[in-house]
Amino acid sequence: MWRKVALERLRKAGYKITPQRLKLLDVLERIGSSHPSLREVHEAVREEFPTISFSTLYSNVMVLRDLGLVELLHLGSETRVEVNVSPHVNVISGRRVRDLDDPGLVREIERKVGGRVRFVNVVLEDEV
Repeated sequence: MWRKVALERLRKAGYKITPQRLKLLDVLERIGSSHPSLREVHEAVREEFPTISFSTLYSNVMVLRDLGLVELLHLGSETRVEVNVSPHVNVISGRRVRDLDDPGLVREIERKVGGRVRFVNVVLEDEV
């Protein structure tokens, strides 16, 4: 479903649908819900396109971000790709990130802060 929307937006914006872009969309459709790092996405795309540079991958991810298809999430020294662009809460525990879709909670946060939420990060303490 996400891939289909992405293809439609890319075409509508006038971008060519290259084999590398298709692979990037396939990878994000497959592993996007795990909030993969850009490095992980690059490694997955390189399985089929070993010569694709990180710079090219990054440029394509920025196109997807500019089209409203992904967000970037910065955790420590790595950048993760967020394919869930609806307002939600990211629950972060160590290196794991999972989505909490709770419209009521999002509305309450918006009410309290007086702004529109794209996503909220909640970092859990490490378990002892």
